[in-house]
Amino acid sequence: GLLAACVSVDLAGKAAKAPIAHYDLGGAAAVAGAGGGIGLRSVDVVAPSWLDTPAMQYRLAYAEASRRSSFTESRWVAPPPELIQQVLRRSLSVGDAGAVAGNCRLVVDVDEFIQRFDSPQSSTAVLELRVALIDARAEAPLARRSFSIARPATGADARGGVAALGSATAEAALAISRWLGGLDAAGEGQQIARRCRAAQ
Repeated sequence: GLLAACVSVDLAGKAAKAPIAHYDLGGAAAVAGAGGGIGLRSVDVVAPSWLDTPAMQYRLAYAEASRRSSFTESRWVAPPPELIQQVLRRSLSVGDAGAVAGNCRLVVDVDEFIQRFDSPQSSTAVLELRVALIDARAEAPLARRSFSIARPATGADARGGVAALGSATAEAALAISRWLGGLDAAGEGQQIARRCRAAQ
C-alpha cells in the first residue's frame, strides 16, 4: 500500500501526472489500385497554423461551439498535415517502385481535423480538405475538389477520436483516388491523365 502511494504521489504531495500518449493514424489503410493512372510527382499537404501542431484538438459543440481545446494527456506523433500526407502518399503510390511517374502534383489544404463533441457522451471526427491537381511544369491547376467527411467516434475520449480520424482519413484517401481515376473521363477533352503522364 505504501509503495503504491509513493508511485502515484510526487515529492510535493500532488498527484503525479499521467504520461502523455502519442498517436498516429495507424488505422488509415492504404487504398488498392489508387489514382487511376494519374501520374503524380508529389503530394503536398498544408494546413493553417492552428492545425500544424501535434496537439490533439477537440470542440465542445454543445457548450462553446467557437472554442478549440486540446487534450492534455494525448498528442499526435506529428502535426496532422504530415500524418495525412503519409497516408495519401502510401495510398496513391507516390514514390513507390513501379508507380506511375508523372508531371502533376497533388496539393491538399486541410481546413479541419478535429474531434467534435455534440454531447458529453457523443463525438464525431471531422475532416475537411481542398484538393488541387497541379501541372507541375506550368504550375497550372487542372482540377479542384473539396472533401468533407464526418465519422462517429466509438468513444467520447481521445482514443475514440484517434480511431475515427484514422477512418476519416482512409475514407478521404479512397475518395481522392476515385476522383483522380474519373478525371480523364470527365475532363471534357482536357485529357488530364495524359497531361500528367506525359514524357518529361
